[in-house]
Amino acid sequence: MTRTDHLIDKLVSFRQLSFIQIVQRTMLTLFPIVLIGSIAGILSAVFLSPTGFLGSTFHIKHWLTGYRFWRNIFGDINVVTVGFVAPYAAYVSAQLTARQSKGEIPTVGISAMACYVLIFYHSVQQNGNIIDMRYYTANWFIIGVLVGYLVGRFFVRFGRRIVLNDVQLKNNDILQSTFANFMPILVTLTVAFFLHLGYAIVRQLGIDDAFNQCVLEILNNHSNYAMTMLISFLATVLTWLGFAESINISNEMFRSEIFANLNYALTHKTNVNVPYPFTPAALYNGFGLFGGVGIGLALLIAIIWVSHHHNQRAVAQASLLPVFFNTNLPLTMGAVVMLNPIYLLPFVFLPLFNMLVASGLIMLHVLPPLVYPSPVGTPGILVSLIGTGGDWLALFWSVLLLIVDVLVYIPFVKLADRVEDRLIDERTGEQHAKD
Repeated sequence: MTRTDHLIDKLVSFRQLSFIQIVQRTMLTLFPIVLIGSIAGILSAVFLSPTGFLGSTFHIKHWLTGYRFWRNIFGDINVVTVGFVAPYAAYVSAQLTARQSKGEIPTVGISAMACYVLIFYHSVQQNGNIIDMRYYTANWFIIGVLVGYLVGRFFVRFGRRIVLNDVQLKNNDILQSTFANFMPILVTLTVAFFLHLGYAIVRQLGIDDAFNQCVLEILNNHSNYAMTMLISFLATVLTWLGFAESINISNEMFRSEIFANLNYALTHKTNVNVPYPFTPAALYNGFGLFGGVGIGLALLIAIIWVSHHHNQRAVAQASLLPVFFNTNLPLTMGAVVMLNPIYLLPFVFLPLFNMLVASGLIMLHVLPPLVYPSPVGTPGILVSLIGTGGDWLALFWSVLLLIVDVLVYIPFVKLADRVEDRLIDERTGEQHAKD
């Protein structure tokens, strides 16, 4: 057995773990919802917003009457799809977990979703009661899956199976089954309530506000090169772990440095000798986000180029528009990237490689530092061009880095195809054995 065959065996065994199967099937189930929501979000923030990349390019506010109305309408679609991915994941994960072990338990999905919402549902007093929605987005996808998995396992142990699509099933039978599952519903909601209570006490005591304030104070101070790389590393690792884009490296981070650089460039009519040439927002957004976290555009191109699986290519083609505008959540879910060890190395280290090369070019004065802000949704490949004030050499190096990234991703895509082939062969063999 070659080393490659041994590696494939290990990867196949990992893919067959119960929780990993649930994570991956949950991603595939939610892919259409995430794709639709991501496209709606791009229409809202990138095209229908005057500060968006397309909105500012085509001066949307000067010719489209009611653009604010349509921006809000498409933003609503984004909120109820991508904005609720975590509780949806809890629902799907619980249903899949029950079916994996015991069959259909109708109440398990809604119970898991209710548990997740109860844990994180907290009113915030701020000019009236509003609900803190940060825990329902795709950033907390993996937590939603975990809650659903745990609830599903509990129902498998203590719940009662029922087949609702049985036409002979009477309403009394359904009601009897519902009461039979009342105990696991009550227990899981009780556990969720105590978690809800504990977090409510934390918020009441202001512990979360104190923590957030501490983080903000750190981010308002000056960064250094090591911190820039560390933040970028954490952003990609957390995304791979299922906290999709949990660290948003925006212009709000270390804004004192960004303002100092911009002020210097405007005052001296040059951005060559700005005081902070390696800010996280400049390096990471300029060279580490070609198509979203993990250089999603390179992965998409590699899949379309070399993958022999029709479904993988279909996912990549469907995700092309979101990925081009730096929204790669549909790709990371549809191509099963999160918690997939095959893609861990390129996903995490290619952004760091790009940033190292770019910082070297800036240090050698081959490229000027990125100091000018880019509109919302600017394609990652163009961020360096805009950030340098129109230096075409920056675009050249971005394209060159993207080509290298694609070439690096290709062997990993081929490895993923071989693992998928092995899984298909094993499932086919098991089916033939049953027949």
